[in-house]
Amino acid sequence: MDGWRRTFIEKLGKAQTQCARRFEEAVEAHVGASFEELAAFLRDNGFKVSSPVHESGRQSYKFELAENAYVLLIFRFSNVGEFELRSETFIPGRDPLLSKSLGRVADIDAKWAEEQFRCTLDRFVELLGANAGVASGVAKQSDESVEELTEELAVA
Repeated sequence: MDGWRRTFIEKLGKAQTQCARRFEEAVEAHVGASFEELAAFLRDNGFKVSSPVHESGRQSYKFELAENAYVLLIFRFSNVGEFELRSETFIPGRDPLLSKSLGRVADIDAKWAEEQFRCTLDRFVELLGANAGVASGVAKQSDESVEELTEELAVA
């Protein structure tokens, strides 16, 4: 490899490292701070909150009500100036809901981070409520079937 190529690769590596560092700093300063701000409130309301993955270029936040009822947000550096945000939502009796979006590191600020957590948590609670309605509807339908069966047996 000639000198220019070697120098170019070194410069490119340094630039990529700096971009990854900016991502980690933005996540720590804004996303981590928003997470900590919500943590006590959520714990007071029955959630177990944690940050299971904290490694170079990747950070995750978990909000758990039960072993099979939780939401996980994963922030991952993906490219120069860009990151990926994955959301994994687990509700009992439903298939996991997975979503992925790409964002710009420059857009990460406190307001944006808080909005990501609030929207994700709102969607999670709404899905839990909808799922409870489905479950109670099944139970109600089962109770009605038992009542119909009892009425049929009484008439016969």
